[in-house]
Amino acid sequence: MEKLINELKEGGVEFVDLKLSDLSGRLHHITFPLARLQTALAQGVGFDGSSLGGFRDVAESDLVVKPDTSHLFIDPFYERPTASLYGDIYEPDGQTPCSACPRNILRKVVELIKEEEGVADRIFVLPEFEFYLFDEAEFYLETSASGYLVSSCEAEPPSGLQNAYHITPPTDAFANLRSEMVRVIQEAGIEVKYHHHEVGRYAQAEIETALLDISQAGDAVQTVKYLVKNAARAGGVYATFMPKPLANEAGSGMHIHIQLWKGEHNVFSSESDENELSEIALMFLGGIIKHSRALCAFSNPSTNSYRRLRGGIEAPSRVFHSRANRKAALRVPGYVRGAKDLRFEYRVPDATSNPYLVLAAILLAGLDGVRKGLNPGPLIKNQPEADDDRFPRLPASLTEALGALNADASFLAEQGLFPKELIHKWIKTKEKEIEEIESYPTPAEFVKYFAL
Repeated sequence: MEKLINELKEGGVEFVDLKLSDLSGRLHHITFPLARLQTALAQGVGFDGSSLGGFRDVAESDLVVKPDTSHLFIDPFYERPTASLYGDIYEPDGQTPCSACPRNILRKVVELIKEEEGVADRIFVLPEFEFYLFDEAEFYLETSASGYLVSSCEAEPPSGLQNAYHITPPTDAFANLRSEMVRVIQEAGIEVKYHHHEVGRYAQAEIETALLDISQAGDAVQTVKYLVKNAARAGGVYATFMPKPLANEAGSGMHIHIQLWKGEHNVFSSESDENELSEIALMFLGGIIKHSRALCAFSNPSTNSYRRLRGGIEAPSRVFHSRANRKAALRVPGYVRGAKDLRFEYRVPDATSNPYLVLAAILLAGLDGVRKGLNPGPLIKNQPEADDDRFPRLPASLTEALGALNADASFLAEQGLFPKELIHKWIKTKEKEIEEIESYPTPAEFVKYFAL
């Protein structure tokens, strides 16, 4: 550790920015001089868990966060040279891991899959980040007034343009800004495949990373969102990962590609299957299909999430597995062939989720499918019939998703991986959030009903 500190000092680093996620996935940070890093590693940094997104009640709020130096980057948005890294949350003794720490939950799930179950020894995920860029963003909420206004320099698309997928400049007004985003993301140690304009005509963007080792994937999702938002502000605009910020335009998801390896073999691959999928792959998909409605409580944890999922553009509404079909919740990309690249894409999640919790939940759902042999059969070529109960419909609302989680949480709570207290607190917190949001009339309701 002394070597790392000396290297940072020689590189001109003056401060350390320690980031951690609350239960909702919102980032928080503590900044201290580089000279304090050794002490922080040994003793941790105390903080108030009751003020940080629901970790603790006020009467027992003390917690400790310890830096994890396995992945760090130089934060490009600080004036003073600052190394940024993530931390694990511990009980006040600084030795006992906090059972509700999202990073700790993901770590325990990965250990279970690798060590106890032996299903895989390497897990890779690839997130796709979709977001909108707005020149202006205003919103307010009061008892007698509420509203929002967003504007985009792309608000007047050329006549006849139905969607803006892969559109070029000058219609694509932010190609250079996206390149700048990719630059800072790659300098943070996260490899990027590409960026492009997405379907939404009002500056919707996509940045897709390369496959990430699961050990860094949760941090990488948080880092990408952090860098995108800050690069946007530095460029004079606002980035939002809100799933459905605009009516009648494409929503923003965070599709997650998953690939499991054991030794030199892709666990999901089989030469004997016409779609190259192994028995384990199909059972893994079967577990996600079975638990998909409960998963939504973590993968789509905002009321706005369901505006995207209800009949959205290229957004799934029923959970079935298919090749190439972008309406399928579980999709084997049509352009992916061969054992090296074979993977599946889960198209339901969005970026309002806590990345550690949603990745852990997806892996546990898949593992449950493998344990119980939940093979849903060959890939579906066309969308299932309306009465095909093998493939569930996604919840129509966050309330429905929370009800599904309440009824189907055992695959998460088994062995204490997701503490029952955390699941209970998650449901209660989200129910309160729903109640608050639904207590306010919307502008659309005024338009529809004021004059009746």
